[in-house]
Amino acid sequence: MMVEVYPACQSREISEVFLLQLEEGWMKAFGILKEIGAGEIAELEVIEITLLDDDEMARLHGEFLNDATTTDVITFEHGELLIGVEVAARQAEEFGSQMDREIALYGIHGMLHLSGFDDRSSADAKEMARRQEEVLRECFSFRS
Repeated sequence: MMVEVYPACQSREISEVFLLQLEEGWMKAFGILKEIGAGEIAELEVIEITLLDDDEMARLHGEFLNDATTTDVITFEHGELLIGVEVAARQAEEFGSQMDREIALYGIHGMLHLSGFDDRSSADAKEMARRQEEVLRECFSFRS
């Protein structure tokens, strides 16, 4: 079981220390969610997570989901997650949070989708948000 992180973001510098923290925290999250045994994540041995700028996120969002706007995370069933670093920076500012925390949260959000969670209805979104905060607290040590 492994999480591979690829920093392909040009607009923001991602430190090696933070990349290692992400990899370690996401590995814990992968283990927790894989143990549940639901969804595609139960069959995966590797999750690949790529950190991208707005332009590339918008291009890929348009190509795969017919919506050429940037987004926070795109999840593919085969275990690939794309994370929008610039979205994380804007959301962190808006919510009075940290960009690093937002990036970590987006990875967990994508893994929850791989575990069969959905956020299309408000009830499902509320349950997914509760669960992602739970996993985030268990796997990362960000200040609130």
